[in-house]
Amino acid sequence: MKLSELLLAAREEAPAARITVDDVVAAGRRRKRRRNTGWAVAALLAVIAAIGVPQLVARPSVPPVTPPKAGLLDLRFSGYRSGDLRVGDPEWVSIENQLASIGRELSPGVYRSVGRLALYPTGSVPHTFRMDGPRESGGAINGREAWFIEVLPHAVSTADSLLTWQNSDSSTGVLASYENRLSRTEMMRLASAFRVSPPRPARLPFAITWVPPTMRLAAIDVSRPRATTAVLLPGPDRIGFELDPAYEQPQFVSSWSRPVSDSMRLPGDLSFPRTTPGNAPVPGGGIVIGVQRSFMPGTGPTPKCATWAGQRNVRQCQAAPDATSNLVARAGHDVPEADLQRVAAAGRIVGAVDNPGTWPTTQESFPTSAQVSRD
Repeated sequence: MKLSELLLAAREEAPAARITVDDVVAAGRRRKRRRNTGWAVAALLAVIAAIGVPQLVARPSVPPVTPPKAGLLDLRFSGYRSGDLRVGDPEWVSIENQLASIGRELSPGVYRSVGRLALYPTGSVPHTFRMDGPRESGGAINGREAWFIEVLPHAVSTADSLLTWQNSDSSTGVLASYENRLSRTEMMRLASAFRVSPPRPARLPFAITWVPPTMRLAAIDVSRPRATTAVLLPGPDRIGFELDPAYEQPQFVSSWSRPVSDSMRLPGDLSFPRTTPGNAPVPGGGIVIGVQRSFMPGTGPTPKCATWAGQRNVRQCQAAPDATSNLVARAGHDVPEADLQRVAAAGRIVGAVDNPGTWPTTQESFPTSAQVSRD
């Protein structure tokens, strides 16, 4: 057999190849696809690096907005009822505490003064000397112990006992009973029903565009829309006196009664500017400003100043910001008369008398320099 025939026979009898040409072509195509995919992944990673990872994950939720810090003269509670007892809205509001009257309804729409409630916001501590009297536990309010305090006889105050407790926000409540008109059970009931409310700005129906640079707004009377009072004192920290819950304001409670005074909402025998509870009308070194929505004959925009007979060594300047109002600025002789006159001339009436929503807030009623800011 020739060699060529042997080679031909061997090729014809050889086993089939494990990898064919078709397999080689298919493998090449798979490799090309993997290479292209690799380049695509690399490109994607480059895009991620350029844009930033946070673009591919869920964005964090927007943090809650921090509510504005309550102002020192913001109202911190509202009036409420408990049986035949009524606690009014805050009347006197100071940078130390807030006062409200308590009345008992004797008949429909007729009230009698029986006590007073004071709230001391967190960080403000009651410092009236009456808190030093003998104490007796009254039980728990808000899971904390409440204390009855015996009030020693006093020439002016008609209070006979106090109840003090701490609220859930660490503010302090002080409730005074006048001449045993409130039982201890009623005092505990009123204190247990008390709630601190979200702060809301106090409003005044007037604005004072200038006060002495050393003066700060320390207290306001927000009880009467037709006759309001503001107290300015030197110094930014403390007011030097305390609005005392032990002093009675019976005429204010009587103004809740109908129909005699409620239509006017201005008890005629309350002082104007209203005397700070338990203190002289003009604290030392300070100015008391009263704005009344009633015109006084003989007054005009230019203040008239004279000695005031109601308190020793005190003068007052009186003006009419417009034809419907009367403004009084009162101070001792430790305040220059020129400053007092300038304060009286700087007042103006703002908003409708029977619509407190149109009145400016205390921050808007007085210059920024007069605002107390305490951390």
